Amino acid sequence: MAVSKSLSKGGRVEVSANEYDVLVVGAGLAGLTVASLLARGEGKRVAVLEREDFIGGRLLSFTGEGDHLLLQGKKLDVEGFRKALRAVYTWVGRSNPDLETIMKKGLLDGYTFEAGGHATFWGTKGRVAHLLSYIGKEIDLPGNQGFAVIDPASKALYPVQRGGAYGWMDEESNRITKELLREMALADEEKLKEWDTISFGKWLKDRTDNRKVYEYLAAIASIHMVMGEPDMIPAGDFIRFMTTAVKIGMNLVQGSTGIVPRPGFIRIAELIAETVEEGGGKILTGHEVKEVLVEDGRVTGARVAGPGGEETFGCRQLVCTVPVRKIWGFIPRSLFPGDFVRKVEERFFSVGMLTGYMGLNRNVLEEAGINPKSWLLAPAIIKSEEGYIGDVDIISIMPSSFTPTLAPPDKHTLAFSIALTEGELHDRKKVDRVIDASVQLFEEVFPSLSQCREWEIWTCSDKGFGDWPPPGEKRPDVVCPYVQGLYFSG
Repeated sequence: MAVSKSLSKGGRVEVSANEYDVLVVGAGLAGLTVASLLARGEGKRVAVLEREDFIGGRLLSFTGEGDHLLLQGKKLDVEGFRKALRAVYTWVGRSNPDLETIMKKGLLDGYTFEAGGHATFWGTKGRVAHLLSYIGKEIDLPGNQGFAVIDPASKALYPVQRGGAYGWMDEESNRITKELLREMALADEEKLKEWDTISFGKWLKDRTDNRKVYEYLAAIASIHMVMGEPDMIPAGDFIRFMTTAVKIGMNLVQGSTGIVPRPGFIRIAELIAETVEEGGGKILTGHEVKEVLVEDGRVTGARVAGPGGEETFGCRQLVCTVPVRKIWGFIPRSLFPGDFVRKVEERFFSVGMLTGYMGLNRNVLEEAGINPKSWLLAPAIIKSEEGYIGDVDIISIMPSSFTPTLAPPDKHTLAFSIALTEGELHDRKKVDRVIDASVQLFEEVFPSLSQCREWEIWTCSDKGFGDWPPPGEKRPDVVCPYVQGLYFSG
């Protein structure tokens, strides 16, 4: 359908069905949030164009029902599950038993699990919770009630108390760790801007050569930034998380990690989508943007392949939420300076995540004598000397202990999140090494795990946190300086 304006018989200007104030490319968290704020808050005529037949982007959750999975009401078989994962840059790295057997036997029936390692930082006081409150769609975000560290060397489990000593560290390591945590917590914006220009690895190395301290704080950074190598983490980005915690009265022991009851994190996307439509906006799934249209340096619309064929959508402004290294598929490179294009293509990198889910018939954390709503950290289970970009750390929770809606009665889920690079995730030997080390460590710490595990699925995502510039360099501005009316988010 062509974009046009026409005069009605009464002389009033009518806008064609495909002309909007704003087009948003992508119905993930960023795209839906932008659309909600513009449609609901600004009264803009907005359309969200989503290539897939579901919304949520990487907020992708599945619920087992008999011998299939449900995704927003759609039934998925094994191939449908794999296809949905591929849409969000994710694939199955390992399963036990194989996926076909898991589905055929109905082993996932009643379980809800995520496509990746999802959690809301700072739970009910974090950004997602504030967004949902602002748009009038508050939901329960049950958080952790405890924190424990697994020492990979001794295989011992150390519950952490707020203000207490770190049992796996000596007195000197404790002192240094607390001093550095305090320095981060009290940093002002001037300091944070200064630290934006260096990596967190440099920040740490400038302050200590204590290996225990380094491993612990590097692992904490890995949780937040989905990057196992501190030299690749912008110091200011991570430390802002720590200063925010102080301002909102949160800590790692209580409420730092929130999850979403059944149907999982995809519910956040569904709620935001409701407000887009309540504000008069449209969400069009199955609509793939083929080309952003630009005339005289200004965005005019998009060429879109939809269920009925190719159409043209007009707009005054367009917001792109696709990872930046993917935008050249529909935004001409020629619109951008050559040095910008080269930097994105050659120097930007993806941070990814290996995620494991296990279905259990026993609560292994409770049996170990710790609060089953705790989150667990195992720092440096594999050293960087084995060929990884940094030490490999594990973050783990039992989601079903946070809310029983995520597992059938008398069943439990155990989840693992492990930051790896794009290259590491595409190296089968390295992925297998990490999975094997993770399972072995947890079976040693929780002796009943090998007997009570009924299934496990490990997924790899090489876009766990989008695309990053090298530390010290800025991300592309939200407002594109090269094309009028073009914006970036996500």
